[in-house]
Amino acid sequence: MDLTYACRRFTACALALASVLAVGITKPVTDARADASGAQALTVTRAIALPGSQAYPESMATDPRTGDLYVTSFSTGAVYRAPADQREATVFLPQGTDGRTQAMGTEVDTHGRLWVNDADGVTVYDTANSRRLARFLSPTPGKSLLDDIDLTPDGTAYVTDSLLQLVYRLPATTIEDTIASGGTATLTTGFDLYDVVAPHPEGAITLNGIESDATGTYLITADMASGDLFRLEPATGGVRKLTVTGGSPISADGLLWEKDQLWAVQFGSDGISRLTLSADRTSASVASHVTDPALEHPTALIRKGASLHVLRSQFGSATLDLPFSVARVSGI
Repeated sequence: MDLTYACRRFTACALALASVLAVGITKPVTDARADASGAQALTVTRAIALPGSQAYPESMATDPRTGDLYVTSFSTGAVYRAPADQREATVFLPQGTDGRTQAMGTEVDTHGRLWVNDADGVTVYDTANSRRLARFLSPTPGKSLLDDIDLTPDGTAYVTDSLLQLVYRLPATTIEDTIASGGTATLTTGFDLYDVVAPHPEGAITLNGIESDATGTYLITADMASGDLFRLEPATGGVRKLTVTGGSPISADGLLWEKDQLWAVQFGSDGISRLTLSADRTSASVASHVTDPALEHPTALIRKGASLHVLRSQFGSATLDLPFSVARVSGI
């Protein structure tokens, strides 16, 4: 990859995130700690500490077999692991592994395989020994930004491309064949959202978080630039923009879908929203929204045990609250 282009792409990501952050800081603090129903203040506590002073975490996932937590580093490309019963993570994949300088979306599948996105591809590792199993490449390396990833119950992987407004699709057969050969394969387009994503400046971060329902019937992805949410239907290839009521644009980074509830974290405003989805998943209403500077520019959220856990990236922060950490959150 051309170094000049790589630097320009990284700068575009940083500027896009910084611009979102600048908008977010203007929100009044009095907006922060209660939702429209007058719910109690948000409680944010450190749950898991991450090592080092350059982590700037981006995404996280739990191993469904063990409960171990994996966290990616946007700034170095490292991946950290925290066993289910531990409050401190350690390095699982060091920075620079397989030449990676950034790590973004991540998942762990039911076979105990760790998926890690970088700008141009997705690499799969064995969690038992950190061995590389396969690599799935962008069809346009140097022009993509592979942001988030989700795995559906049938074993299909979906990956968002934040610069090209695409969602790539990897069928289970392609995944298993590539892993069996220890080789590489090229991502193919599952959904093209170029014509439905709102106009935006060149190089802006658009498609970000992506989540499927429990059956894999639908996925929802977020356009971070406009705040729009889109329903994707794998069976038909259909794309539909959700009608959202009861709040301002979501501008989501990470998503979490639980039954009829969609959770979204907002990096720029230090916020979390909880939305209630319609039965056909074509509309949503904002049931609750809170912001709190203690969220420290959140980029991902998961359900870990009975608790909601949020990743505090601190990307763009003037001063750092070390150690970097995953927070346990209640009150929404």
